[in-house]
Amino acid sequence: MKICYGLFLGCTILLSNILSAQLDYKGKILDAKSGLPIPYVNIGIIEKGVGTVSDEEGIFHLEFNPDLYTSKDVVLFSSLGYETLEIPISNLKFVYNEYPTLKLNPSILELNEVIVTDKKGDFVEKSVGYKNTGEKVYGYWKDNIALGGELASHISIAKGLRQLKSFGFEVWENISDSVLVRINVYDIDKSWGFPKNNLNQSTENILHTIKKNDMFAHVDLIPFSIFVRDDFIVSIELLQVYGKEKPRMALAGVSYGNGSFRKYASQDKWEKISEKSMAFFMETSYFVSVNEAERIRKREKRRKEKLPMISGFVIENSNMISNVTVRNLRTKEWTTSDENGRYTLHAKPKDRLLFTKKGYFNTSLQVRKRPSLNVKLKLRTSS
Repeated sequence: MKICYGLFLGCTILLSNILSAQLDYKGKILDAKSGLPIPYVNIGIIEKGVGTVSDEEGIFHLEFNPDLYTSKDVVLFSSLGYETLEIPISNLKFVYNEYPTLKLNPSILELNEVIVTDKKGDFVEKSVGYKNTGEKVYGYWKDNIALGGELASHISIAKGLRQLKSFGFEVWENISDSVLVRINVYDIDKSWGFPKNNLNQSTENILHTIKKNDMFAHVDLIPFSIFVRDDFIVSIELLQVYGKEKPRMALAGVSYGNGSFRKYASQDKWEKISEKSMAFFMETSYFVSVNEAERIRKREKRRKEKLPMISGFVIENSNMISNVTVRNLRTKEWTTSDENGRYTLHAKPKDRLLFTKKGYFNTSLQVRKRPSLNVKLKLRTSS
C-alpha cells in the first residue's frame, strides 16, 4: 500500500492564472476569555481540500482563490475545548502587513460519563491494533502535504469498557529535521464507517514530535483519560514541519485490517483509501469479571513462560548505560535497561534487537543462539 499524501496530487494541471489569483488569508487566533494565543487550531474551507493549522503562537496563513467559491462556502475554525467559528468567504478580510485577531470562545465543559456498577471486576492489559512484522507495506506522505492532513486506521476491539493507555507506530523514513503531529481518536460513523467525533475530551492536544532519526514512537495516552466501548479510529495529523527539506515521511502499514482513511487538509472530508491498515497499535486496559481477569492473567503468564528470553548489558567505555530502549524488530516488544545497564526481553534466535538512546548511535544485533547479548553503544560526540 503506497499512500501518497498531499494537498493536490495533480497540481501541475492548475492554470497559471488561477494560481496567480491566490490570496493569503491570515490572522492570529486568541482565547476570547484569556486573550492568549490558541495553537494548532484547524482552519479550512469545509470539504474543499483547502486548509491549514495555526502555529504555536496562534498565527495562520490560508492561501486560496476566493473567486472559486460561492456565497455558501465558509472557513471553519475548530479546536479542542473551544466553540467552532464559521466565517463566510464573502466576509473575509485580506490584509498584507498585519495579522488581524480572531477570538474563539471556550466551550462549556461537559463531564465524562460516570459509570456506576455493582459488578465485581478488574482491568487487564491488552494490545490492540496492527504491527508490521516484515511486510513492505507503508503509508507515504510527501511534497505538498497540507497542515491538518490526517492518516487514519480503523481499530477493532471486543466490546466493553476499555481505557487507551499508549499509542505506537513505526517510522520508516523522515527527511525533515522534525515533524510535529497530533494524535486523534474518533468514534465511527455507523452509516459510512468514517471518523466522526473526537473522543479526546480532555481539551488538551495529544502532541508528539518525530525527529529525523526516530524509528519508533510511543505516545502516553493515560493523562488524557480516553475510554472506548467499541471499535474506534486513530489518526496522525500533521501540524508543523521543521527544517528546509520538503516533508517526506513513510510510516509502516500492514496488508490486513479494517482499512485506512485520509483527510488532505484541515476541515476536508474523509476518504477511504485502502482495505489495508496503518501499523498503529495501542496498549489498553479493559474491564472484565474477576474470574475472567484471573484466567487471562494465568493464560498470559503461561504464554510468556514458553517464550525464549535474551538478556545482557548495554555498555559505553566500560560504563553501564541505563534507560536504553531495547526493541525486538520482529515482535515490536520493547523494554529499557535498568540502572545497572541490564535488560531482559523475549526473542528468538533469528530476531534482531535495536538499541537506541538519545546522544548515542543506534545499534542493532541479531540474537542468534547466544545465551546473553551484550552491546556497546557509541556516543554521537565521539570521534
